[in-house]
Amino acid sequence: MPTKRDSKKEQGRGESLIVPMTVIMMRQGYDYWQNKVLLAIIDKLQPYIREGLQIDMFGIQEDIILSIRYKDLGIRRADYSKFRSRLATLSLIPVIIPSTLNNESYHRYHRLGTVFFEEGDSKDFMIQLDKDVVHHIISKEYGYCELSKDAFLACKSRYSQQIYLMLASWRNEGEHRIPLKELESQLNQEGNSLELSRTSTKKVQPAPTIQGILNDVKSELDALKADNKSDLSFTYEEGGGEVTFKILV
Repeated sequence: MPTKRDSKKEQGRGESLIVPMTVIMMRQGYDYWQNKVLLAIIDKLQPYIREGLQIDMFGIQEDIILSIRYKDLGIRRADYSKFRSRLATLSLIPVIIPSTLNNESYHRYHRLGTVFFEEGDSKDFMIQLDKDVVHHIISKEYGYCELSKDAFLACKSRYSQQIYLMLASWRNEGEHRIPLKELESQLNQEGNSLELSRTSTKKVQPAPTIQGILNDVKSELDALKADNKSDLSFTYEEGGGEVTFKILV
């Protein structure tokens, strides 16, 4: 007889993670590989997130060091070298985290954490998180949502990762309207284009349009959902300077 866990996997849910909205609202310029690290951090911090009230009472008194295995991020051995190059730059990317703590609306940090890894055949890496950063990213002050770890790891682009996170945060609404300019800002098209121009010797391609991004991501999530590898997809309409998402579960 199938268990409840098996039933969830059949629906594309897989292992569920509790993700604070602070993480989804966080402003950062991570690429596809670095987003996987962010998810792994949230996965490792699940005990703190699920016991949020207790953490608020007693606090986190020191930095946290996490050990993360490449295979837990869905990284193939053939991609280890490419992934390590993205790890090397992770500590250089600033993050801006929403917060009402200390009467702040957003708090800027020079990095989410400091990464340590060994070259060669190492199968894992370590990341040290500042205790203040941890306090912010585990906070449920803006609420939280549930998402499928397997579905996120199945996403094939930075855009599909970001849109999947948005859909998970809107799941209970069924439908969500967002100003086009805000959506463009969240997807950070301009920043992504600049990142590509710095890391590639190939001719820089024009930044994709929002319509092109949404159509590509919709096709990808539709296919994953049909294969029971994702729990969410969407349809959308654009008009009046807004994009209206209908979340399909």
